[in-house]
Amino acid sequence: MRALLAIIDIILAAVLVFVIEYPVIKSKKEVEGKVLYVKDISALPLFVAEKEGYFDSLKVKVDMVEAGINGDEVDAVRNGSAQAAFGTSMEMFAYKGAIKPEAFKIIYATVASVDNPQTKLITLRDTRYRGIKSLEGKRIGYYSRTKDNRWVQYIVKNAGGDPTKVKTLPQSQTEVLTSLFDKNVDYLIARTPEAQILAASKKLKVTEDGFLENYVSAPFILSAGYTSQANMQFFPEPTKRILKAITKAIDFIRNNPDKALQIANEYFDIDSVIAKVGVKKEDVNIKLPEFRKSYEIDPSEIQKATGKMLDAEILLKEADFSGDLLKEQDLK
Repeated sequence: MRALLAIIDIILAAVLVFVIEYPVIKSKKEVEGKVLYVKDISALPLFVAEKEGYFDSLKVKVDMVEAGINGDEVDAVRNGSAQAAFGTSMEMFAYKGAIKPEAFKIIYATVASVDNPQTKLITLRDTRYRGIKSLEGKRIGYYSRTKDNRWVQYIVKNAGGDPTKVKTLPQSQTEVLTSLFDKNVDYLIARTPEAQILAASKKLKVTEDGFLENYVSAPFILSAGYTSQANMQFFPEPTKRILKAITKAIDFIRNNPDKALQIANEYFDIDSVIAKVGVKKEDVNIKLPEFRKSYEIDPSEIQKATGKMLDAEILLKEADFSGDLLKEQDLK
């Protein structure tokens, strides 16, 4: 009997050691995850995490796939076929996610302010601009991955104009850079970095600096990085490691803004964009938006943003994402 008890004690001791050591063993094992991204400056933390080796140090092999054009990345993250997505405009995220807001977890948001504007309304140098109502009857270009067409109509309406008289034209990233020069549009709503690059052209002029920040809301939430409840539940290891790497990347951007801009240039090829527009690099002043971690975001700001979207008919029903902010302990 004593021999049997001794064997049982040994087995129990081995089980106890395994239970204690298992989290360490699991953390040392490499895992794989998939993320989707929009090739936009707001996805910068993803590329910083890759460049600075944060994924490697956390032993997560990340398959980085560029997202399609219809906001399908939102659906992919919701159902767990991708662990996270980065660079989706806040309007597109809310529009696609409104079906089930509680399914998501926001990792970070990129934020613009009056003091650090990230949007501009730009036109040709010789265009006469007399305020918002002068946009009536004009062709307004906007980046197709945003809902800035709705925002400009909302702004014109609030200024006492007729939004139905505003013709909005979606533009690809390439068209954003050329449409004014080609006279395919009369005005262009541009975001970072295209906004700052185009502003340096002597052929163009900025009629409204901080266009969306001044006329929609400040702070203005540009975009979001996010995961989902499904990922946190069914793919916890790759998801949490990706979240930790992104958090480290945001710290890096804050502490090393110049180096972060170099990484942005490397992945987004900003120098070639500057050359394409035909401006001097020294005349371009690119300032990054604020990258705000989820637990640094006031839930009321999320509610305010979606409330504005409802007013602008970007959302057709109320959708509350304020409870989707990841807590700091979720990243541990």
